[in-house]
Amino acid sequence: MLTIAGSDCSAGAGLQADLKAAHAMGAYALTAVTCVVSEVPGRVNAIQEISPDLVADQVRLCLDSFPAGAVKTGMLYSPGIAGAVADALRGRKLPFVLDPVMIATAGSSLMLKHTIDVYEQALFPLASLITPNMDELEKLAGFPICTESDLRHGAQTLAERHGVAVLAKGGHMHRECCDILALPSGGTRTWRRPRITGVSTHGTGCTLSSAITARLAAGDALPGAIDRALAFVAQSIRTTLRWEFPAQMEVLNHG
Repeated sequence: MLTIAGSDCSAGAGLQADLKAAHAMGAYALTAVTCVVSEVPGRVNAIQEISPDLVADQVRLCLDSFPAGAVKTGMLYSPGIAGAVADALRGRKLPFVLDPVMIATAGSSLMLKHTIDVYEQALFPLASLITPNMDELEKLAGFPICTESDLRHGAQTLAERHGVAVLAKGGHMHRECCDILALPSGGTRTWRRPRITGVSTHGTGCTLSSAITARLAAGDALPGAIDRALAFVAQSIRTTLRWEFPAQMEVLNHG
């Protein structure tokens, strides 16, 4: 599989998360870097975009040189990069998972103005699946997403508008996690899981879209790929690791 996304120096999201998720799901991941991002969980310091021509060259070189079974996009950031990626993918007969990365969990913007226009006009028509979270779905659908009913309506609206399957991610619902797949044909499927409290997540969207892409590359049908990917993310959250710093390190850090 090929992932086209930005980096994350904390290795919890972006390309680094994509690589780890792909490996865990049985795939070898190629990478095309779109941006270098200076970030840690809860904080984005700086974003340096790669030139659109170089991004497109990475995509074409990887797809021409390796038998990639599927493609995913994460953070594309600018209209130039989004357009270059669309041009590089056009005509490729591969499953394509589009994660419309717009806003970091910390609230920082990860997409320049007018990039959404390029997504809607050039990338959505190429995609097999779009995976917006609640904030992204609000921007794309054009109305507030607060309840499970809103989530379903948003997913169905996008699926009908763009003729592509949409997995609306409701991991931030108040009572339980709810993810809804809407198909262009009008069918839907819902996954619900208990919320795991006391865990600060970072990069779950990247991890989920990469896990789905890995399973599509392996030949799974879309609902099965989503089912396995959601189970993988839920297990990862349940078995999360926490950083614990020795007392002497805290002294050094604050002194």
